Amino acid sequence: MIYVISDIHGCYDKYQTMLEKINPDTNDTIYVLGDIIDRGADGFKTMLDIMSQPNVYAIRGNHEAMAINAMIKFAEEAKKNHRTGTIPFSNDMNLWFRNGGEISLAQFMTLSQEDAYSVWTYMLTMPLYKEISVEGKEYILVHGGLGNFSTNRSLNNYSVDEIVWSRPTPDTRYYSDKTVIVGHTPTFYYNSCSMNNASIYRTDSFIDIDCGCVYGGRLACLCLDTNEEIYL
Repeated sequence: MIYVISDIHGCYDKYQTMLEKINPDTNDTIYVLGDIIDRGADGFKTMLDIMSQPNVYAIRGNHEAMAINAMIKFAEEAKKNHRTGTIPFSNDMNLWFRNGGEISLAQFMTLSQEDAYSVWTYMLTMPLYKEISVEGKEYILVHGGLGNFSTNRSLNNYSVDEIVWSRPTPDTRYYSDKTVIVGHTPTFYYNSCSMNNASIYRTDSFIDIDCGCVYGGRLACLCLDTNEEIYL
């Protein structure tokens, strides 16, 4: 079976309960569509667990992208200003902290040197997209969407921002022969429902599986083989 989950946002307990609920075996595969970290308390704990699972794969979300940019800038400024001990608070760090990154940085600082290096390397190598085929159907897995979309563009030609920050609208049309699966935009914005009743949103062109678990909504999982929707 092939499962997709998105936007765990440090909700480690919900993530673990979802794994128990779907009970994957070694032949099953789970794809996590980014935003493992930030807002919730246990982003890097969740990431370490995902890294330890041989059949769980993650792609990069905007929160991993923000963390990478902020931490690179922080290291650069620290190196330049080590004599004075003054490190300017960069725009990248401000952006990350405004979006829930402060709690992730605090947890990162408690990791062992080995674990810190491992999650840093993992974030840098997270792909921006994944193309898969399930039961004769073609899917493209991304975090946000495909900004400035054109059928003539190769996926390799989209920028990081066009993939991790893009938000499709209900009338967005991507491919006629492939379905794009996204997270990033909580589905209660599309469905105009309460957060605790948020459900997977589907159009003929894309499927959004972010049901806002960190905002009091639900963690959603979609089985692509059976089309079953699983919620916590």
